[in-house]
Amino acid sequence: MIPIEEFKVENKEIRDLCNILGISLNQYTLRHNTIVCELLERFTSQVMAHLAHEDRSVYQDLLKQHTSDAKKIADKFLGNTLELRRIFNEYNRGWCRKPHKEQDHARYVDESSEIFRLVCERLNFEEEKIFPLLVDNES
Repeated sequence: MIPIEEFKVENKEIRDLCNILGISLNQYTLRHNTIVCELLERFTSQVMAHLAHEDRSVYQDLLKQHTSDAKKIADKFLGNTLELRRIFNEYNRGWCRKPHKEQDHARYVDESSEIFRLVCERLNFEEEKIFPLLVDNES
């Protein structure tokens, strides 16, 4: 059985981190703030753990449904997972580790904002498309 309630809790925690970091990273003066750096690491870790958690259960359950809708959603789910992993592997977490000039800050904020947007899109996809399919299948 898929732990949908666990995934919903994970989604809320990740969304909360996106919101907090979206505001915090805009502030150049917070670039070496310990709390912001910890939250950024926590965000990255939680997203990667969330993707791994879903890989172990959601993808397989979608494929077991043997419907064209479930297969399409499973394919989109897998493609999105791979893309998010690629993006996170390339993400410049230089916010805390590397000194950067103020003019580089805008690029870093843009890159981070795009990642937050992509992650939130993924969470919406899960909640709107994947979870209902899995719940319907359990009934």
